Amino acid sequence: MRLDAKNSFDRTFYVVEYKPALNLIDTHWEGYASLHDLKTACEVGLQILETTHCPYKLNDNSALSGPWSEAVSWLEDNWLPRAMQAGLKYLAHVANEHTFSEVAGEVMHISKIGQELKYRMFFKREEAIEWLQSCQAVEAAQVLT
Repeated sequence: MRLDAKNSFDRTFYVVEYKPALNLIDTHWEGYASLHDLKTACEVGLQILETTHCPYKLNDNSALSGPWSEAVSWLEDNWLPRAMQAGLKYLAHVANEHTFSEVAGEVMHISKIGQELKYRMFFKREEAIEWLQSCQAVEAAQVLT
C-alpha cells in the first residue's frame, strides 16, 4: 500500500508506503514542505497507519527542506493521539545533519512525541531501519515469554 501527497505546485513531496516484508511504514519527504503541506502529508500517512495498524514508522527527512519544527505542537495535539490510537509505538526519524530536519528531530525528541513513543533520531536510513528491526525483535521475544 502506497500513497503520496503533492504540494501546490503539483509536485510530490511526501510518499508513505507500508512495507510488509520489513513490517514498517516508510515515509519519505522531499523538497520544501510548508506547515499546510506537513498537515496534508500527515493525514495521508494516517490513512495507511489506520489501515495497517503497524507500530513501526520510519520518517525519512533526509531530503526535506523547510522549517517545520514549529509544527510539533500540531503533531502533538492532533496527529499523535490518532497515530497512537491506530497502533504506532516506534518512530525512527532520519535527518540531514545541520538542517531544519535535524532541528525538527531534536524538538520531537524532547516533545510529547518523544515521551509517548519510543523515538530515535538517525542520520543514516539504514541505521534507522536496523533500530526498528531490533525493536521488532524485542517485542517478538516478549510475546514468546
